[in-house]
Amino acid sequence: IGETIPDFTVTMNDGTTVTGASLRNGVSIIMFFHTSCPDCQNTLPSVQKIYDEYKDEMAFVLMSREQEKGEIESFWKERGYTMPYSPQKDRKIYNLFATSRVPRVYICKDGKIASYYTDDPIPRYEELVSDISSILYDQGDF
Repeated sequence: IGETIPDFTVTMNDGTTVTGASLRNGVSIIMFFHTSCPDCQNTLPSVQKIYDEYKDEMAFVLMSREQEKGEIESFWKERGYTMPYSPQKDRKIYNLFATSRVPRVYICKDGKIASYYTDDPIPRYEELVSDISSILYDQGDF
């Protein structure tokens, strides 16, 4: 908490490019996932709900950990997910943030990590929304 997010560049499934620098102004959620991970499968619906509620107020960057676009695309379609994602075939970007565990969810303000969650325990919707709301609607530091 309080660390600046690393520099990285990813291409999202809609063709847009996101960089660590582009997330240094405003609120963002960064999530690493793998679609076969049961804890990720339990966390993604909460993140989708948050995306539906806050997509106009903050940035969402979901990145796979060692998973290609085709697998993610079919998983997203099956579940009706609309969140942007970036398929990552390796752990290059993941390793800038962590060495183990998915899901990893980072809530950031102005490029600094305000809170984060892993699989122990997996984040609940209410916890994520509470963190996001306090950052979005409180102009002070975290």
